[in-house]
Amino acid sequence: MIRLVVSVVGLVSIASPRAEAQRSDMLSAAQRAGVALARLGAGQRVRLRSSGVGLVEGWVVSSSPTLVTLRTDGSRIAIPGPTVDSLWVRGGSHAGRGALVGGAVAGIGLGALAAGVASHPWSDCPGCTPGAWFAGGFVVGAVGGALIGALIGAASPTWQLRFP
Repeated sequence: MIRLVVSVVGLVSIASPRAEAQRSDMLSAAQRAGVALARLGAGQRVRLRSSGVGLVEGWVVSSSPTLVTLRTDGSRIAIPGPTVDSLWVRGGSHAGRGALVGGAVAGIGLGALAAGVASHPWSDCPGCTPGAWFAGGFVVGAVGGALIGALIGAASPTWQLRFP
């Protein structure tokens, strides 16, 4: 029963963001740009194209849905939100995805191994409960996957399109 519950919870957590992404978008382009600008954090490196200033790359000083201020090579530039045509954010680590993949692979692998060992009549393994091995494998795999993902992200940061 616990395997079924863990499987259903895992599938729901993986499928929910993708199902949400299928929802139709009722926002205008200016509103979507405002939402993307409001999510920027101070010090974050961005590259944007604006109809007023062209292509600009710099670090966010402040941001709101209507205005973003960037620091570029010692100067500051304020860009109105409605004039933003595209917004790219410097990608960070892949630790979250690495933790998910590593945890799933190691958890399922160790859980299956423990289930196989515990099911044989010659098995003398009182501590081989598949649920405990699955949980332990998930934790170990998640930590290992997060570390590997963080290293990959640090070695090759990429630009990620946030708007349009």
